[in-house]
Amino acid sequence: MMKNLRYIFVFGIIILTFVASYLYFKNTRFDFELQSEKGLVGLKDFRGEKLIIYFGYTSCPDVCPSTLALISKALEQIPNSKVMVLFISLDPLRDKDIKKTNEWLRYFYPNAHALIAKDEEEIAKIAKNYGVVYQKVELKGSFMKYSIAHSSDLFLFDEKGEIFKVLKDLSYENFYKELKSFLAKT
Repeated sequence: MMKNLRYIFVFGIIILTFVASYLYFKNTRFDFELQSEKGLVGLKDFRGEKLIIYFGYTSCPDVCPSTLALISKALEQIPNSKVMVLFISLDPLRDKDIKKTNEWLRYFYPNAHALIAKDEEEIAKIAKNYGVVYQKVELKGSFMKYSIAHSSDLFLFDEKGEIFKVLKDLSYENFYKELKSFLAKT
């Protein structure tokens, strides 16, 4: 009888450890510490706000402007949509001037904030945690010298800092429907 109780106790401890680890890593996987206009910030600094997080870079010729325009258009169509857009730069070398990056970003949406990593290693780690795929592509003979091919997923976070949904289908109809659902959630 005592032997069975020991097994049950040990099994219970293992299960509790697993659940605690899962909850801890689930909530910290998406955290970061990046430079903003206000200094270093993390995901926890935006608690109380609904967030759309997007990874891109200001020299992007197509995907980033299109995605930011999509976000802007959809948010304009929804009255009183109090959402903050966080733009995490995949190009900390060219986007290091936070004021210029924010100026560019706010052409698309006024409540948007650029977040810049201190170096390429840091952004690589954060991108990996989010499942963002990107690659620096050398452009021989080009003034730009390089481009960054990247995925365009959008990450929706609720006011508690918890992931609500990752959007991969960025057709306007789907994004608008998902955004309305996200904003309706209390």
